[in-house]
Amino acid sequence: MASFLQNINFWAVLLAAFTKVAIGSFWYSPLILGKSWMAENDFTEADFMKGHPIWLMAVLSLTFAFIAALAMAFFIAPQSTFFSGAGMGALVSVVWISSSKANTTLYEHYSFRHYMIHAGYDIFTYTLMGGILGAWH
Repeated sequence: MASFLQNINFWAVLLAAFTKVAIGSFWYSPLILGKSWMAENDFTEADFMKGHPIWLMAVLSLTFAFIAALAMAFFIAPQSTFFSGAGMGALVSVVWISSSKANTTLYEHYSFRHYMIHAGYDIFTYTLMGGILGAWH
């Protein structure tokens, strides 16, 4: 197992994960797309605050982002660059993540706007995560 992990830069994985969470905190804030996202989900900021505690969501978001970045790091070759890593991140986000969410959108009757809010976030963040992992592999 150690040889399986030898080409992984865990600092890059951690930075990629933090980057994803930081961008998400802005992407879904009222400053960017938060109001649209809440309208698409038919809830208010007060409704949002009634859910899980914010600290728990932050910890779990970082954990899931770390898992995603670690998985992506296995697909990005040690000789990668920022651009080749970003290309891999874009490919992962469009082919696997966004296409899977498109299927969910169809069956759960989400609007195209709702889909684009999430898909845009995924494409942007996974492309950047891939770039980080490629540049600092």
